[in-house]
Amino acid sequence: MGSGSSKKMKQIEKEEKERADIKKKKNGDDGSDEEEEVIDEKTGKKKKKKKEKTYLIKTLTGHQKGINCMGVSDDKKYVITGSEDHTARVWSVEQVKLHHTLKGHKAYVTCCQILEGSAYTGSADKTVRKWSVKSGECQVVIEGHGAPINRLICTGDFLFTSSYDRTAMCWDPDDGELLHIFRGHRRGVTPMMYIPAEDALNDDVVDIESNKDILITGAADGLAKSWSMDSGDCLATFKGHKGAVLCLNSDPAGSVLYTGSTDYTIKSWNIHTGEIYKTFEGHQGSVLCIQVFSKLMYSGSSDQFAKCWVTEFGDCTRTYIGHKHTVSAIKFYDGLFYTGSGDNQARVFDAKSGTLKRTFKGHEFAINAIAIIDKRLYTASHDGEVRIWDCSDLKIENLGVGDDDDDEEKEKKRLEKEKKKQEKKEKKAKEKEEKKKAKEEKKKQQQQQKQLVTNNNEKNEEGKTKSTEEEENIEDNKEEKESLQEKNNFEKNEKGDDESSMASEKKDSVKADNEDDDDVLDELDDFSDEELDKEVENIDKNMQD
Repeated sequence: MGSGSSKKMKQIEKEEKERADIKKKKNGDDGSDEEEEVIDEKTGKKKKKKKEKTYLIKTLTGHQKGINCMGVSDDKKYVITGSEDHTARVWSVEQVKLHHTLKGHKAYVTCCQILEGSAYTGSADKTVRKWSVKSGECQVVIEGHGAPINRLICTGDFLFTSSYDRTAMCWDPDDGELLHIFRGHRRGVTPMMYIPAEDALNDDVVDIESNKDILITGAADGLAKSWSMDSGDCLATFKGHKGAVLCLNSDPAGSVLYTGSTDYTIKSWNIHTGEIYKTFEGHQGSVLCIQVFSKLMYSGSSDQFAKCWVTEFGDCTRTYIGHKHTVSAIKFYDGLFYTGSGDNQARVFDAKSGTLKRTFKGHEFAINAIAIIDKRLYTASHDGEVRIWDCSDLKIENLGVGDDDDDEEKEKKRLEKEKKKQEKKEKKAKEKEEKKKAKEEKKKQQQQQKQLVTNNNEKNEEGKTKSTEEEENIEDNKEEKESLQEKNNFEKNEKGDDESSMASEKKDSVKADNEDDDDVLDELDDFSDEELDKEVENIDKNMQD
């Protein structure tokens, strides 16, 4: 009885514990209060340790090899990833699952982007492909580069690509028509940046007509160059780095260019003249990524650190410490600074104080790209996975009295910027629609002209054929007539020959008869009168018999 009661109590305790665990999960507690057994390195004995909270929401799997790049759509409904397995994948943010697998490339995918319902991917197979996000079908294959594609940028009106073939190219994203080839770099071109006309134009521009839109490129030759979209000519060359230019960015006004290099420095330039402003020194490794926000600039380097700089003075104000490998991806968002590293981890810092707020562990290989969507951190890794992490409870630190006012001002500016961006997007969509209609109308006119030419050619061919047939008929009639005439002439000649032959024969016969008569007369002349009378009598007698 006691034994059965004990078993029953244990069963009740077990059920209560399970109910408590379910309740914890419902309340949002993912088990951070749970303990796990670990072995103490010093004593070698087992001891209980509090489990670390992972903050992992979901892991998206599917790629067979490492992920090289990641992009987010403007409406933040989709995420796209490009992989070493030659495919790109589109993921639904709302449903948190795979939407489409984009298959077609013959080599690894190096870059990707989603814009206005279309996905764009660049690959080491030297091609760029345009895909429908809705159906996942490939719509356009763009060929022209002589080496792997490094980067791509689609603005809606233009598609830009950079390559190891030392060129950048501009294409029509609708049909893949080549519009410009930007030649001038001596080595492979990697980073690019596009500055629209409204950001690029100011009073310092010498030739306004040729500077409506500007493309900036950086290359392994240590140079950055700006290019005119009207002519395709180089407008300015930014010369000063002693190593390859790996990353580019600009201030919000589009007047100052920032370049990061393998020479461990960042430089700022006059974007229109190429004049150098400042050199930012402090990193002990190649500068791999930079982001400019307001008057501050953030950078990530192979020296395992990320830094914050004041763009006006070139001073480093913060160094974000914690990673044990290259800081390959950075993102400033809403007062927080996110980093992804070759140490397989992502971290988030308070941007102002530099305090580490959270570490995200779980990937097995380096993190190559990060993105922020609705207070969720997306990390894409060389382990082939995309992981989604919860950042909803992270808050920034208030360091002073005026911080709230600054935040309000920043929020106001952010909303204004988003409003302008939306207006610009609508304007672009309208212009694109008009351009599409004009293009369709032009195509229709070309088809009509082509049809008209075809009809005229057919009519000419028909007329030519008819004329040829008539000529052939005339020729046939002529030949028939000539043949008939020849026949008549032949028959006439034959008849004449027969009559002539007959007359000749008759003449010959008469001549022969005459000759016979002459012979007879000659013979008679040889007879005497008595012999002649005797011969006549013989003849008469013979006739009587």
